[in-house]
Amino acid sequence: MTDIGRALAQLEKRLAAVERTARLSAASLDNTSLEVRDNSGSLRALVGQQGDGTTAVNIVNGGPPPVPTTPSAGPALGGVAAGWDGAFAGGAVMPLDWVRVEVHASPTAAFTPGPDTLKATIETPQGGVVYIPSTVPLYVALLARNTSGAASPATAQAGPYAPKPVAGEIGIGEITATLIADGAVTTPKLFANAVTTAKLSAGSVDATALKADAITGKTITGGVINGAEFHSNDGAGGLVDISAGTVETTAANGWKIVVDPTQTLPVIDFLDGEGDTAGSINATGNNTSPALNVSSGPFTDGAVTDYRWVTAMGFDGATNGWKTARVRQSDSTVVNGGFLYAGATYAQLAYINTTSANPPSLLQIQNGVGLFDGCRVVVAPPASSQSCVWVQAPTGHSGRLLNLQLNGADRLVVTPAGAVTAASSVTATSGIFSTDLTIGGVTQGRGYAAFQARDTPTGTTITTSEQIALTQTNVTIKRDRAYRITVRGLARNDASNTGVRVRVRKTNAVGAIWLDTFTITTPVANANYQYGNDQIIINDSGVDITTTLVMTWVSVAGGNSFLNTGLGFYTAFEVFDVGAMTNFSTAQSVT
Repeated sequence: MTDIGRALAQLEKRLAAVERTARLSAASLDNTSLEVRDNSGSLRALVGQQGDGTTAVNIVNGGPPPVPTTPSAGPALGGVAAGWDGAFAGGAVMPLDWVRVEVHASPTAAFTPGPDTLKATIETPQGGVVYIPSTVPLYVALLARNTSGAASPATAQAGPYAPKPVAGEIGIGEITATLIADGAVTTPKLFANAVTTAKLSAGSVDATALKADAITGKTITGGVINGAEFHSNDGAGGLVDISAGTVETTAANGWKIVVDPTQTLPVIDFLDGEGDTAGSINATGNNTSPALNVSSGPFTDGAVTDYRWVTAMGFDGATNGWKTARVRQSDSTVVNGGFLYAGATYAQLAYINTTSANPPSLLQIQNGVGLFDGCRVVVAPPASSQSCVWVQAPTGHSGRLLNLQLNGADRLVVTPAGAVTAASSVTATSGIFSTDLTIGGVTQGRGYAAFQARDTPTGTTITTSEQIALTQTNVTIKRDRAYRITVRGLARNDASNTGVRVRVRKTNAVGAIWLDTFTITTPVANANYQYGNDQIIINDSGVDITTTLVMTWVSVAGGNSFLNTGLGFYTAFEVFDVGAMTNFSTAQSVT
């Protein structure tokens, strides 16, 4: 007996194949052209043989393009420069049949653009700048053209702009004093010693040309000033005092810099307007191991009033290095805060609090090794397409890529080959594979795509029209994948020697059949008969299929039938991804 449902599905598949066949795949234009017309019937293009015997795509009868924006223009050497910014008046969008912008220029105001005024074209939609040679001032305007040759209205005219003279056009003596702006010739434009004594008029340099009090006292020769003290006062609070080897400079706001090399080791102090130390630079070490300290002045943080940030460079009592720490001025062994150290063999970034019983938390970096000690590592990167943690070992690496231990015992190990060993079970709350799992060269399934079940009977039906038992919307059948469709449950008919048929269809009770069971025979009236059927389908359509699936039933050979539940049975159907469609080449394809 012919299965009408299967035959219809095959006819539908064959019709879809015909509809996908390329149109005009073997067509040709023999000594003629193909006309393209718009919705009003007007001819817009000719494709093929043209009236002059050439072969081309000829665009005709296009409407005029929008007006370009007003050009920018300005003088240039021996002519005028004109530019277009690539935009159109009123923010209009560039039409797809735009071909160029014409640049027109004329010495006459309010001129009409024509062949005699066309000076250049701009062929790129990004705009551009063109040069127009001229010896007279010019007005500039633009207009756009499309592939049909239609022109837009002209833009407003810019100008007139006179060309700048070139070197050969400037005669001897033509640049006079009236052509040089006041202040145009400044000191950087004069060569050293260009103005000599012989060029200065007697008395031309007088007291008004010198800064007030620039030269006082008698002439000083020899470059040496002898004296026990030196004092300078700018009259506005700025002071410089040199005495007994100490240099003290004072700003008008009262801040001071004191350079004192007379102490055991030289020091530079920075004092605020109230005389408190804001910071210091002092030498340390000795003649064979000199070093330098840079420190802030004391400041208050909580109950402590004498914290200082100190940076030591050079000899630190044991080795040469560089370190920064927050210490107390009254007791430099008290360290509380961030800590940086760079030495000859390693570097450290740490948090140290010597007043706490907790050990320091530090990152130590040395040749080939980075060590976290006394701390946990938390990685909280921003959202990104990059890996949060990246380990990349070079070719030839034979050690473990990852080794997690507890009390010296391995808990999780990853070998160079990617083998993972865990001391206990590995649990995942979602998929643990970023790509399909392959076992023995066979791509495995991705799991459930759909599942529906009911724990109540469907209700009795008569006649041979199919009834819907379950509906699942938004089922996605991925392209190039295979799926197993399964139905199971209990069937019942109130007439003996009859049957029930269960199907899974696409969309509704008359849609394409994706699963069709054999007739579930019911030899005894009102008895439950268990069924369970499955079918493999593949999606070879090239695109994902998202649809509604329904599970139906219908009486066979008469009687009133329904899908029953109970005794631990449910009426259910499921769709399960079982792998790549290439693993099931003979399975039923769906669309």
